[in-house]
Amino acid sequence: MTRPVLIVGGGLGGVAAALGLGQQDISVRLLEQSAEIAPIGYGVQIGPNVLPVLKRLGLGDEVRRASYLPDDLLLLDAHTGEQLVRVPLKGEAFERRYPAPYIAIHRVDLHEILLKAVRQLPCVDLNQATTVRGYSQTSDAVQVQTEAGESIEGCALIGADGLRSRLRAQMHPDDAPRDTGYVAHRTIVPMREAPISLHKRTGVTMWTGDGFHVIYYPLRERTEMNIVAVFRVPSGLEPTDNDGYRNYIDDTAARTQPEVRDVISMVNLERRWSIADRNPLRQWADGRVTLLGDSAHATLQSLAQGAGMALEDASSLTALMMKNPTDPAHAFAAFERQRFVRTARVQLESRALWHTYHCGGADAQVRTQQLQERTTEDLYRCFDWLWNVPPTHGGAPA
Repeated sequence: MTRPVLIVGGGLGGVAAALGLGQQDISVRLLEQSAEIAPIGYGVQIGPNVLPVLKRLGLGDEVRRASYLPDDLLLLDAHTGEQLVRVPLKGEAFERRYPAPYIAIHRVDLHEILLKAVRQLPCVDLNQATTVRGYSQTSDAVQVQTEAGESIEGCALIGADGLRSRLRAQMHPDDAPRDTGYVAHRTIVPMREAPISLHKRTGVTMWTGDGFHVIYYPLRERTEMNIVAVFRVPSGLEPTDNDGYRNYIDDTAARTQPEVRDVISMVNLERRWSIADRNPLRQWADGRVTLLGDSAHATLQSLAQGAGMALEDASSLTALMMKNPTDPAHAFAAFERQRFVRTARVQLESRALWHTYHCGGADAQVRTQQLQERTTEDLYRCFDWLWNVPPTHGGAPA
């Protein structure tokens, strides 16, 4: 390939794709709209299916050293305090069943590990402050147009520009993100400042309630606690009505366990992220252009696999482009066929779990009974499809 592969978006998926291709001496030009290629600084969970991908990039050991290995996934009822689910993440049964540990890592640390490796590759050019507004293509090249009026040419284009992807919007003008009506509040606090009730937690702890959940886990050798609180926004409450929103959160918290109230007290309620996903879509590819990660299959956080699917994508796409070095359109079509069902299942199962996590009344009572009937073996079987990845889905070594 004489022209570079263009990648739009400098998140985890875009940088991992640049690294995978660059390690094969393929010329890459990564275009990021921010003045600095940097992620939002909060925690991210990485399932056992993902660390093998990072290992193939030569980063497995470094990522593991920067990670915290939680003891379990714990789901509790925020109102009654009942334990609904506990999934052990350590021990012989887990290690025999899955290819790698379950880890939690600061997103900044993971991003910097990837970026450091990319910067060592002379064939990868990182372009910041470059906003792409669209693309065009010919039989042998693709061009992107920037907000500054520049045209940049490449042999292929990978759109890794996230949930609200402009490249996806050009491919599918009538397609739009699906808003859930929920918002997330994220924060990281030094462990010494975290409520004492949280210090006993050594895994990923989640409390579920009617219209909300909170989740938290340690990072950086238990020196920090990552906290996420998610709430359904009541209909009729204006986004600018901070006092009304605060009263709503206070009323919600008042009906929960003391530990839940402790967690909510640590969250900055003025910073909100709307939660949305995308409907599964079969047409990721348009000739020499393809989508990757959230651009192709944005998912809710229920399975903690948004980053994981983007990293799997990058590995899979690298392998297919190496098999078809002069025919990116063929590689992109194969990439979609290889990845569609797996990523669509993550999207749809995450939606089903979203109801499980946020239901009330009779739904919650039935949910509790169903979950408490499951054994550890039952729970592992629920995750087998996700945490054990066939080589063709996770990307074979290039």
